[in-house]
Amino acid sequence: MSDGMDDWTASDGTVDVAKVMARIREKIRGRRDLGLYTEDEVAELTALKLQAFADDAGIDPELLARLMADNHNWNISTDYRIETHRQGRGARLVVFLKKLVRPWIRLYTDHPLSRQAQINLYLHYLCHNLVRELVKLQVEHAALRNRLDALSQAGGREAGSAPPSAPGACRGDERG
Repeated sequence: MSDGMDDWTASDGTVDVAKVMARIREKIRGRRDLGLYTEDEVAELTALKLQAFADDAGIDPELLARLMADNHNWNISTDYRIETHRQGRGARLVVFLKKLVRPWIRLYTDHPLSRQAQINLYLHYLCHNLVRELVKLQVEHAALRNRLDALSQAGGREAGSAPPSAPGACRGDERG
C-alpha cells in the first residue's frame, strides 16, 4: 500500500477522512508497539500516573492541580502579608502590633521556612521525575513484551521448529 493521495481519495475526488484516520491510528499503534513515544506523550502519561496516585491517596484535586502547575504557589513562603478579618480601630491596632513584632518573629522563622521550602521543591521534582522514569520503563517494558510476543509467534509459524528455549536451558540431547 503506497502513501500516495490515491489511497485516501474517494471515487468522487474527495478525501476519505475515515481512511486517513485509520492510517494515522495504525501508524500510532505501530509506534507504540515499538515503544516509540514522544516526550509530550510521556509527559501526558506521567500526568495520568500522578493523577492515579493522587486519587489513590485521596488528595484534593485542587491541590494536585496546584502541584502540577508550572508556578510554585503551593510552596510555603517567608513573605506573608499581615492582615485581619476584623474591622474598625481594633483591627488597625492588631495589624500595627503584628507588623511591629514581625522582625523579631522572622529572626526565628525565616531560616526554617526557607529550608522547608527548598526541601518541598526538591521532593516535588524528585517525585515527578521518578514517576516520569517509571512511565518510561513501563513503555519500554510493553514494547519489549510486544517484541517477544511477535518473535514467539514468528518462531511458532516456522515449520518443524521448536519454540525458543530459555537462555541457559539444557536440552535432553546436550550433556554439560
